[in-house]
Amino acid sequence: MATLTKAINKNLFDSILPTFGNPRVHIPVWDEGQKMFICNEYESERGHRYYIGIRFCDRIVIVEKVGLYHNWTYIDGIELYAFNGQKMELIQKRDYDKVFRNEAFIREESEQMVKDYLTGVMKTQRICIPAEQIAAQATELIEGCYKSFLAPDFNTRLTQILPKLEQH
Repeated sequence: MATLTKAINKNLFDSILPTFGNPRVHIPVWDEGQKMFICNEYESERGHRYYIGIRFCDRIVIVEKVGLYHNWTYIDGIELYAFNGQKMELIQKRDYDKVFRNEAFIREESEQMVKDYLTGVMKTQRICIPAEQIAAQATELIEGCYKSFLAPDFNTRLTQILPKLEQH
């Protein structure tokens, strides 16, 4: 029994962190420093590296498209998704050209995107809510996306999130 358990564990860890020369299983990787999953990392013919970063809370998903050019890290785009009960739908998107990636910038842009979305929905439904309340809700949602996945009280909705992570 101990040999079987040892073999299962060794095979599991070898697929996640294989020895040099063996292919690694493509699974999203949690980056604790950036508080997001890293997906779909690749290198272009010119030697530039790209990856997609995904962070989420119980209501929204933030997708960052990041480019690493020489010694600089740029943000190429931010997409915001919301759950509709069955799947995620794109609710906001912004593309950037030669904008340096900065954590504060990403948070501000994401928060503004949530505010814009909420304001638009409220306007179409003819509901009047103070701008301060919308701003507070947007801040709360964005803060929830920056909570550590490794925290013991993290509310995972991976059954809905993982298919989106695998698409990117």
